[in-house]
Amino acid sequence: MSLVSVYGGSAENSHEVELEFDRSKIVLNTATLRVDGQKVDSERIVYGARELSTSLPDGTDVLVKLRSGMVGELTRAQLRIGDGSWVDLTER
Repeated sequence: MSLVSVYGGSAENSHEVELEFDRSKIVLNTATLRVDGQKVDSERIVYGARELSTSLPDGTDVLVKLRSGMVGELTRAQLRIGDGSWVDLTER
């Protein structure tokens, strides 16, 4: 079983968004945000909600909200889209 999960979706202007969630550290996990294959943000995750974000040169703002459980496991990952609503990222 892999300790790294990848979740993805599409942002405005056809940008491809990926959230890589590394569970190898058991409780202190790492989430990495990639847009169009480039690493743009990273955060260590213990428990609760976190946001990863970036602003791209074409003016696109990418914001991913994630929630983790009591032992740092990813429970939800969502991408904010242009109308202000949130869509779930899907596991790849």
